[in-house]
Amino acid sequence: MINVELAKNELLAEASKLQKKKELSEQIEPDYYNPGMMENLEQYLGAFDAEENTLTIRTESKGLRYEGRTPRLDELKVGDTVLIVREPGNIYNSNNFMINSEKGESLGNLSAVLCDVIAPLFDLGYVIIDEARVSYVERIKDRSRYAKQGVLFIEIRLRFQGV
Repeated sequence: MINVELAKNELLAEASKLQKKKELSEQIEPDYYNPGMMENLEQYLGAFDAEENTLTIRTESKGLRYEGRTPRLDELKVGDTVLIVREPGNIYNSNNFMINSEKGESLGNLSAVLCDVIAPLFDLGYVIIDEARVSYVERIKDRSRYAKQGVLFIEIRLRFQGV
């Protein structure tokens, strides 16, 4: 059995790391560029509302290069609903959460780190996903000719229950 309070604190600590990325984006110069390390920092978010007992996170979809996912970004716009689907049978991470379009097409996954801290609470009913939406999309055709995939950020609102 998991220590629910500890698991919640671990999730909040990961959300805090996302928030720090956003805060870092406000401190760097507009012309600063470090591909793969410092791109799109302003898109991240990790905000806990203690009064509502909710956590809003904004994070990047992982794995867009695979299974024909990048072309699917052409159909998305900011505000579109996405589905966060628990995938315990995933061979790479039994804690995985997939990100699917409303049509059920895969748009990638949450990062393994987030999956690992959300899954134990989700599986026991201590966390509910209230909503998930596209918060930022950059299609491959709008990126550098050297880009191998598009960029997708989603905003997820989690609600804690009983913790």
